[in-house]
Amino acid sequence: MSWLDEQLRHELVAQETAHLRRHLRTVPHDVLDLASNDYLGLSRHPEVVEAACQAARQWGGGARASRLLGGHTPTHTALEAELADWKECEAALVFSSGYAANISVVTALAQAGDLVLCDKRNHASLVDACRLAEAKGAVVRYFGSLEKLQSLLEKSPAPTASRRLIVSDTVYSMDGDVADVPALMVLGAQFAAILILDDAHGSGTLGADGSGACKYFEVQAAGAAVPVVQIGTLSKALGSQGGFVCGSRALCEWLVNTARPFIYSTGLNPAACGAALAALRVLRREPQRVQRLKQKTQQLAHGLEELGLDAQHQPSPIVPLLLGEAERALRWSNELLERGVWCPAVRPPTVPRGASRLRITAHAELSEANIKSALSIFAQVRDAEKK
Repeated sequence: MSWLDEQLRHELVAQETAHLRRHLRTVPHDVLDLASNDYLGLSRHPEVVEAACQAARQWGGGARASRLLGGHTPTHTALEAELADWKECEAALVFSSGYAANISVVTALAQAGDLVLCDKRNHASLVDACRLAEAKGAVVRYFGSLEKLQSLLEKSPAPTASRRLIVSDTVYSMDGDVADVPALMVLGAQFAAILILDDAHGSGTLGADGSGACKYFEVQAAGAAVPVVQIGTLSKALGSQGGFVCGSRALCEWLVNTARPFIYSTGLNPAACGAALAALRVLRREPQRVQRLKQKTQQLAHGLEELGLDAQHQPSPIVPLLLGEAERALRWSNELLERGVWCPAVRPPTVPRGASRLRITAHAELSEANIKSALSIFAQVRDAEKK
């Protein structure tokens, strides 16, 4: 064993002692999954699966090269056109992951001397993107409220050649609540800032048609007084894999020419493109899936509240059940799994110390029997803890 291995093993033991060590586990087929982001149940939809197979048969199992060097197919073009129309933007660009999309947008737009304002609760990919921008010479500041954001904007010098970027999730992935997008747009317009919105958990779940946070708030991104960049993922409600950016045509062309994760990564594989395109078309044809998801979320959240549990009902399908310490969250997760419910514990550093939780997610395909059974099992775990 090398000295490095000894150091790493020592640190892993420390994580284990603090109940913070993570392990890969295969989800058994015979349990009720209340953890995945397949909110609309589209990952196994027959049309989605068949579209993935057809794309793979036609174009192969991989894109074989970056999009600029031969990894671009007509399926990519069709998917981007459909995404742009769905989000009511001029253009869209797909990436190998939502993580890559976030890194691309922030680092391609932020230059030396620019001010990047990042919400403290943003997804790790946005935080990492801002850190990379800082390494390029941008100035990064973090805010946790609209008041703090406005204060930071007021203190920043008026832009000349430099830019201001406001970077925010629309749905916070661990709490499930929704950012005040209209207020962010007002501040962006007032201070001549670019608004970058990661709508990963809002796309497919918010708005009557599932098109995301802008539709939920009834605001228009295209043509707004503030430049709005919408980032999303194909890996959650659309049941596939990959990420995308929607905005102006000039923005997407700029990313093609400057975004390093796009230029130097193999293109999104054709099967994922085909699956995402089919899923998006199913969603647009069947918007009632979004309403069904909302109903299932309400039933699940209200049922947990009636059990006396600290569950929070949010506009999104994410229902956090706050448990406090990491050890307690792990114990609840293990006992739920023993009884047939899959819901892993979320612990620091993903959430603050003392805020460990179960991140419960609702799905449109949950049946009444599923919800009744799940609530019964949560009650059993609650009662076992009291003994």
